[in-house]
Amino acid sequence: MNRDYRIAIIGAGAVGSYFVWGLTDINGIELCLIAEGKRLERLCTNGVTINGEVYKPAVYSPEEAGVQDLVIVATKSNGIADAARMLPALTGDATLVLGAFNGVTGESVLAEAVGWDHVGYSSIVIASKRDENGVWFKPDEIGGFSIDSAVISEELASALAASRLRYFLVDDIQFRLWNKFASNMANNLPQALVGCDASLYSESEHGLWLADKLWAETRLVAAAEGVELPERTVLFARDLGLPVHAKYSTMQDLDAGRHTEIDLFAGELVQLAAKHGLSAPYAEMTYHIIKAIEEKNDGRFE
Repeated sequence: MNRDYRIAIIGAGAVGSYFVWGLTDINGIELCLIAEGKRLERLCTNGVTINGEVYKPAVYSPEEAGVQDLVIVATKSNGIADAARMLPALTGDATLVLGAFNGVTGESVLAEAVGWDHVGYSSIVIASKRDENGVWFKPDEIGGFSIDSAVISEELASALAASRLRYFLVDDIQFRLWNKFASNMANNLPQALVGCDASLYSESEHGLWLADKLWAETRLVAAAEGVELPERTVLFARDLGLPVHAKYSTMQDLDAGRHTEIDLFAGELVQLAAKHGLSAPYAEMTYHIIKAIEEKNDGRFE
């Protein structure tokens, strides 16, 4: 590398915090967070707490930050549209924008803002927990950040190679995106409905049954989109070695009274199924139940 590469992160939650951790104080990388309004003020004042340590990267508005070499959008589903609105001020002729979020359609929202010439596909697999004391993860248990090898330059890849990120350049990014999507459908959602940890899938035939149904529906829609997923349901604890007592992001959100990403999970699957003339009744049921739980957490009911 013969220059510093400017990398901006939009989103400072669990996923964004991983990028802050991995890219802070790395030679050849000039890192910043992008935010606006009260969020910008809060991040400037408090920084980001990761594994008990406070990180204070530079925080700018999009206009203050200016053109970047790489923009990583690490928001939840309800933040993708706002992130897209920030992108034009950050995007120059050679800027690459990557989405590090859930779902399989968020990149199209980013591309509406800056064009597909700047937007590439990527996928992040991370086991983390977010609570009032910050974000917690074990670096050696990070699944990794997969980037479509067709969209990233050798120079930018070399800059990332100097970081602490666990990342891969891959040729099968659509499979990885859909495999992650199906895995989230099967692992995140049943435990959120029942309100228990991942032992649901090893200790209950009923929990495993629902996981299998949600996987099968996602697999059917993926095939209609041109992606073939394995028939056997991927379970994080059984197949990836994650802790059997883990609580995944949807359940964490419900337990904390936050809104979930159900629109980007079951809601998105139902919409894609309808596009292909398919039905996804288990996903549709799950969508409405979790929406009702969110309403309960909001205090709508006595």
